[in-house]
Amino acid sequence: MSDLKAYILCRFAETSSIYTSWMSQSPLPVVVVDEYLPDWPVPADAGILITHMHYRWEELNALRKVFDENQIPILILSDGILEYRNTWEHPDLVDGSLFQPVFGHKLACIGNGQARVIESWGNTGKCEVVGLPRLDQVSQSGEDDSRSADRFRLLVATASTPAFDDSQRKTVLQSVQAIKDWSDQNPVFSGRRLELVWRLSDGLESQLGVGDDVAIEDREPLSQVLDSVDAVLTTPSTIYLESVLRKLPTAWLDFHNSPQYISSAWTISSSNQIDSVVSELASPPSHKMMYQDFVLHDQLANQTPATPRLLKLIRGLVDAGCEARENGIPICLPSRILTEEREQADADGEGIDIAALYPGNEVFENNDPQRLQIELSAAIKRLEQLPYELAEKNKYIAKLMRSLDRSRARVEDMHNRVVAIRKRFGVEPALPPVEGRGLVDDE
Repeated sequence: MSDLKAYILCRFAETSSIYTSWMSQSPLPVVVVDEYLPDWPVPADAGILITHMHYRWEELNALRKVFDENQIPILILSDGILEYRNTWEHPDLVDGSLFQPVFGHKLACIGNGQARVIESWGNTGKCEVVGLPRLDQVSQSGEDDSRSADRFRLLVATASTPAFDDSQRKTVLQSVQAIKDWSDQNPVFSGRRLELVWRLSDGLESQLGVGDDVAIEDREPLSQVLDSVDAVLTTPSTIYLESVLRKLPTAWLDFHNSPQYISSAWTISSSNQIDSVVSELASPPSHKMMYQDFVLHDQLANQTPATPRLLKLIRGLVDAGCEARENGIPICLPSRILTEEREQADADGEGIDIAALYPGNEVFENNDPQRLQIELSAAIKRLEQLPYELAEKNKYIAKLMRSLDRSRARVEDMHNRVVAIRKRFGVEPALPPVEGRGLVDDE
């Protein structure tokens, strides 16, 4: 393995955090291939090919040739979330080019949720849950005491490519315009000064007249922006995970009415939902924050850093390739090289703060074990007495019911006697009294 190299097929790998976040720790020396054609000759010292570029003809053809020879392992990196429109409603992508199937031996998925979806497309045994190495350094400290109590800063963001045709772009523009119009009408919201932070793309900032319409590379780093806001609205984008990872209440801004591979505690799909959703983002209910955290752990493997898992996966693939070439056999891989994160996702469970989930219930505020034991003992004793008390009450109720039945029988007997006497003497029943008139004696 000492003479082998890891070849990265991506022309901008040396400046992309998809690669720079782990390249310096690679178990093999890294060679970046910035230009390659469909007939690119794989070097003899190639121990593994790594890329996240896998949907254009040049890339697909080069990967397919190596994959069919089945001697050099191919690792495909998932660089972010799955987005429904990008998969199914992208006019510039060839049908099936996004992981249908995966043109590689393994796909490094960002989380269990993503792996389940991609495996459902016929990729059983190819998905490994790795996470996103570039997010390993994100702080999850939660509350920031430096944030102002009288100001509510809301980030409104769009994906790097928010739309894939003119119709979709019109819908995205409509959604961010609705947020702008709403904010213009609500400079103060829930007793706090509302401040919108815009981070739009595709010329939307210039079109709306908001934010700073500058090149992406000249913008303030997204991490710094997220660290300065109280909540986030974003179109479908990996920004969602980066925000939730920082424990910020985060909502989808999605007027497309397309399916979402990642559910959210909050979604704005029409303008009439803005007020209620932003109100909760400003003061998020604990149960929704708990659900948001659950979704995060399902969609992003972050219980432990992702980089060591990626490096372990690379070493496992390289070893399998070496064994295949030494023995003149195809590469043979287990369905799972990495098992820890999936098992940990099932086994891990941080205890919930039930008092925070139900702030109005004073029972859950009691954390004194001795007091709880005394109250429980009294409750058990009381419950032991209740069956006897209920039995006595049931006997009393049964006695009253029998007495009531006898009274009803006597009343019915008296009624029958009166009817018989009237018939015997030919007396007609008196008319009932008319409302508003007093009773008078018979003449």
